[in-house]
Amino acid sequence: MKLAVHIGGRLAAEMLRRQNQAGLPAVTVEMSSGTIAGTANILRQQGRDVFVTVGTPIRPVDPSRIVDVRLAEENLPSQDGAFASIYWNEAERKLVVVTDFLGLKPLYLLKRPGELLLASETKAWEAKPDPAGWGAFISFGHTIGDRTLLCGVERVHPGTILVYDASSDSLTERCYWHWPMPKSGADLGGLVDTLEDSVREYAKYGEPGELLLSGGFDSRLILCLLKAADIPASVLIVEHPDELMDADGRFASAMARRLNYPLRRVRSSRNFFSSSAYIDYLVASDAATPSLYLFISQLAQFIRPPSVWEGLIQGPTLKTPHQPPGGFDSFLRQECRSSDSTAWNNAREIFSRKFCDMMMEGFQAELRREIGRYSDDGYGVSEFVIRNRSRNRTAISPLKVYEGANRVFLPGMTRDYFDIAGSISFDIRRNNAMYLELFQRFFPAALSIPIVSGGVLVKPSVWSGSYYVNKTTAAICRFVVNYPNVFRRLGYDPIAATFEPSRFLDLTLLLDEDDPYIDSDHLRELAHQGILSQNAFKLLFHWRAWHWVHRGILKERLSPRI
Repeated sequence: MKLAVHIGGRLAAEMLRRQNQAGLPAVTVEMSSGTIAGTANILRQQGRDVFVTVGTPIRPVDPSRIVDVRLAEENLPSQDGAFASIYWNEAERKLVVVTDFLGLKPLYLLKRPGELLLASETKAWEAKPDPAGWGAFISFGHTIGDRTLLCGVERVHPGTILVYDASSDSLTERCYWHWPMPKSGADLGGLVDTLEDSVREYAKYGEPGELLLSGGFDSRLILCLLKAADIPASVLIVEHPDELMDADGRFASAMARRLNYPLRRVRSSRNFFSSSAYIDYLVASDAATPSLYLFISQLAQFIRPPSVWEGLIQGPTLKTPHQPPGGFDSFLRQECRSSDSTAWNNAREIFSRKFCDMMMEGFQAELRREIGRYSDDGYGVSEFVIRNRSRNRTAISPLKVYEGANRVFLPGMTRDYFDIAGSISFDIRRNNAMYLELFQRFFPAALSIPIVSGGVLVKPSVWSGSYYVNKTTAAICRFVVNYPNVFRRLGYDPIAATFEPSRFLDLTLLLDEDDPYIDSDHLRELAHQGILSQNAFKLLFHWRAWHWVHRGILKERLSPRI
């Protein structure tokens, strides 16, 4: 599902072409004040009016009910799920834009005098890099707030109604949903009810779909919800051999078999990060987050249409990943790379001093603005994590990469769920305590198999023989890493479980053209002396890949290295 809008001009078809590198069937609608283009039959025309929804809404609005701007503003925000809806009224020459309440479905905006441009992906534009966005990329691994990596292009705000009047070139906006206030305790029964409701609503699309099942909490909960709703989904398990001897895949397989779900177990090739499949991931993701050697970037190659179930919502709401106790001071010490960190030293190896200073100053100013929106406590940090990491990093895979050819079902992506989950304190959720209680009360079968969360084994009950067996296995894994030659003599090669170095990390390839932001001579000298760090190489690769994606030449540049 790809979309481009140009009010005040005729660039929508070109913007869509830049996004649609797979050559999907596309349609362009000409209006008196501009053009709208989209793929996958997402455009609906009602006379001279145009209606578009990208994403997978829960309780979607019937387009025939939207006959004027007032009705669009009243009805489109009633949808839940991850979506963005657009309505153009030709008579009033007004455009209404509504984003989902968390803004998870990406939609990007560029405003120029007399023009409004919207797109579902940032590669609709070729623009200069935004220093603040790239500073966040280095510090967090993702942008923050509504910034992007491109100057002048921002992400449309979450839970927002935009109205653009082409006659007066005026843009107004208002927010239709706000984060819930903190509450004491946790209504686990209410949480389960809202999760079950969202599963039933997604089932109305009539697609059983495929569940991305890991050995962790989130996808296991969804499997139990699907079982309770008698939805005959299939299960996809991507093996993780380089972590705890694939405890992730083993636990997932055991859970699927216990609940009698058919499973498909797959593994990436060792040269994945030098493959065309990885290039496809970079293109689909806009190369907007670091992905080299990350597990999540391997999943898209295995996903089959028409739909996929994903546990994006549960992670940051039912437990506390990427969040220590306390407020923003402790959070930033743990999660944000400081100016004297290895990551920023890598950046100084690559970029000019002037650009490094611009990135750091721009990022710090944006960070101050963003954290100023939240309370300085566990509640505020939790909201920050969801509105930033979940929206700008984690969500990029299911809602940009997978949704090119699939619907993405996100149980819990409703305001009813967040009215409960968003009000729960850090202390209740920490150490997986709330998840374990939820499983014990409502889905006890989920505790029959050990759990691995974030690479850490979790004991599912007071006594679990399987947990202690796998704990011993984990200790052996650590020994294997430290003493690989011992195990090679026994016929096991630990290196065979890891990925081959990417052939794209080649200085000749990455410095084959002038770049005003890079100190190329300094880089070549460091490489000649053999002191250019591997992490600096990776950062340089992501920088160049992002530029090539936006110029539409990534495949041309990288394919000869496959």
